[in-house]
Amino acid sequence: MAKQQQKISSKQEAPKTAVAAAPRFSLNVKLAFLLGLIAFCVYANTLKNDFAMDDYTMIIKNSIVTKGAKAIPELFTTPHSMGYGAIPNDEYRPLPMALFSVEYQLFEGNPAPFHFVNILFFMGCVVALFFFLDKLFEGTKTAVVFVACLLFVLHPIHTEVVANIKSGDELMSFLFAFLSLNVFLDYYRIGKPRHLLLGGLYLFLSFISKETSFTFFALMPVIFFFFRDGAKKRGVQMLVCAGVAAAVFLAIRFSVLNYYHANHIGQMDLVENALAKKDLSAESRLATAILIMGYYVKLLFVPYPLVCDYAFNAIPFTHFSDLRVLLTLAIYVALVVIVAVRFLKNRKDPYAFGIAFFLCTISIVSNIPFLIKSPMGERFLFYPSVGFCLVIALLIEWLMKKAGKAGWVAMKDKWALCIIVPVCLIYAYVTIDRNTDWMDNYTIYSADVNKVPENCRLNYFVGYQIQLMLTEEQNPETRGNMLHDVVKYYRKALDINPGYRDVAADLGAAYFTKRQYDSAEIYDLWALRLSPDAIVTRNNLSGVYIQTGQSRKVINLGNETIKLLSGDVKTYSDMGAAYLNMKQYDSAIMYLNKGVAIDPDFFGCNVAFALVYNDLGNKDSVRKYESLAQKVNPAFHIGR
Repeated sequence: MAKQQQKISSKQEAPKTAVAAAPRFSLNVKLAFLLGLIAFCVYANTLKNDFAMDDYTMIIKNSIVTKGAKAIPELFTTPHSMGYGAIPNDEYRPLPMALFSVEYQLFEGNPAPFHFVNILFFMGCVVALFFFLDKLFEGTKTAVVFVACLLFVLHPIHTEVVANIKSGDELMSFLFAFLSLNVFLDYYRIGKPRHLLLGGLYLFLSFISKETSFTFFALMPVIFFFFRDGAKKRGVQMLVCAGVAAAVFLAIRFSVLNYYHANHIGQMDLVENALAKKDLSAESRLATAILIMGYYVKLLFVPYPLVCDYAFNAIPFTHFSDLRVLLTLAIYVALVVIVAVRFLKNRKDPYAFGIAFFLCTISIVSNIPFLIKSPMGERFLFYPSVGFCLVIALLIEWLMKKAGKAGWVAMKDKWALCIIVPVCLIYAYVTIDRNTDWMDNYTIYSADVNKVPENCRLNYFVGYQIQLMLTEEQNPETRGNMLHDVVKYYRKALDINPGYRDVAADLGAAYFTKRQYDSAEIYDLWALRLSPDAIVTRNNLSGVYIQTGQSRKVINLGNETIKLLSGDVKTYSDMGAAYLNMKQYDSAIMYLNKGVAIDPDFFGCNVAFALVYNDLGNKDSVRKYESLAQKVNPAFHIGR
C-alpha cells in the first residue's frame, strides 16, 4: 500500500518537475533581446543630440506637424513636404509624419524623446530581421543569423538612419516590411487567414512609411517559391495580397500628389541630384550611376568616410572609359550570375538569397531605371546591408566548416572569433563616434565638408550655419572672423555650382553685413538672374541701394517688385525711404501709408515716417511714429 501511494505521489509530482525545468524564454528570444540591447547601447549617445538636417523641415519648422496630433488627418491627405514647402516631385509618406506630429505634441522642441523613439524602432527592426531570417532557414542556421544581425546592428552605415530623426521613415518602412514577411511565413506554414490579412496590412504600413519595400515584390517569389516546398497556392495568395496592398497605396498616392500638382517625377534640379543635370549625356549619366553603385559596395566593406550629403559635385561625372566603372559593372554582373547559377543548383541556397536580397533592394535607389532625389545616400543601404551581412556571416560559417565545425561550435571557435570580434569592435567604435557628428547641423556639416570639399551644398550649409550663429556673437573680432568664413564657404559653393541661387542670395547678404556693398550688389544681381521672382533677394538689393544712396534704383526696383507681389511691406518701406532721401515727402508718405496698411508695426515704415515728419516739423507725428518704432527697438530715437 505504501509503495502504491509512493508511485501515485511520484506520478503527481512528475509534471510539476517537468514544468519547473522548462526554460522561461527560448534561445531565440534571448538572442533577439541581446541584439536589441546591443542596438540600444551603440546608439544611446544619440540621446544627447539636437535636431539636424531634415529634422527641421519635417518636424520643427513643419507647419502641419507642429499642430500636433490633430493634424494627423491632414497629413494623410497631403504630400510629404507640404508643411514646409510645395515641391513638384513630392512623395506620400504620411505614417512617419503622423508619428512626428504625436511626438511634437508630447515633447515639442525636446529632441531626446525623438531620438529615443528612433532607437526603439531600430531595435524593433533588428528583432524582426532576426526572427525572419531564423524562420526562413527553419532554425537550421540560428548561429549564422545571429552573427548576420549582429553585424547589421553595429554597421556604421546605419548611423544616418538612426541618428537622423527624420529617417524614422526608413526605420518604420523596414520594421513593417519584415513584420509582414514574418507573418506571411506563418501563413505559409499554418494557413490561417488572419496571418494573410495581417501580412498585407503590415506591408501597406511599410509602403506609407517609405516606398523602399516595393522591392519585396521581387523577393517574395524567391522566399515562397524557392525556399519553401509545397503550399504554392498560399504563395500565390500572399503575392495577390501584397499586390492589393500596393495597388491601394499607389491609388491613394496618385490621388493626393495629383491634387497638389506634386507628381512630376522628372522635375528635379542639379542641387537635388547631380544626375539630373540637363546637358549631361545619357552615357555619362549611366556611367556615373554605376560608379555610385560601386561606392555602395565599398562602403559596406569599408564604411569610411561617411558623409551626410552627396550633392553636386561630391561625385564627379565620369564615363565608361573609367576603369572604376568597368570594375563596378563587372562586380554586379558577377553577382547576378552567381545568384542564377547557385539558385539553379540549389533553390534554397542561402548565399543566393543574400545576394539576391542585396541586388533587389539596392535596385530602387540605383538611379538607373529612374532618377531619385539624391545621387547617393548612406540611408539607401539600410535594406541592402541585410544581404551583405548575411553573406559575410555565411562565409565565416563556410571557413569554419573547412575546419570541420558547424553551428554555434563554429561561431564560438577561436578562429571565427578572430574575425567576428575585431570587426564588431571596429564597427561599434566607428558607429558610436559617428553618432557624435550628428550632434547638430553645424557639427555634421563641418565634419563632412572636409571629407568632400567639392560638395557645393555642404559648403553652403556650413556657411549658412555660421551665418545663423552670428546673431548670438557679440565680440566684434570673432564676428569678423565668422563673416570671413561665411564668405569663404559661400564662394566655394558658388564656384562649384554657379547656378545655385540660394548661395548667391546669401552671399550678397553676407557682403551686406560686412558693409561691402559693391560685392553685395554683384551677388544680389547674380541671384536675381537665376530667380527673378525672388522677393527676399529684391529686398536685399533694395537695401544695398538705400545704403549707397541710389534712391532712383530703389524706386525702379520697387515698382518691378510690386508687379510681382503687391503685398510686400518691405518694398513700400524702402520706396518710402528712397523718396524721403530725395525730399519728395508726398510720395514718401503715400508709399509708407501703403506699407503700414499691410503691417502697422513694421519697423522700417515707422522709422521712415518719423524722419519724414521730423523734416516737415510735425512734432506730434514724430512722437507717434517714434513710439511705434520703439516697440520693436527701444533704442531708436530722433534727435530734435
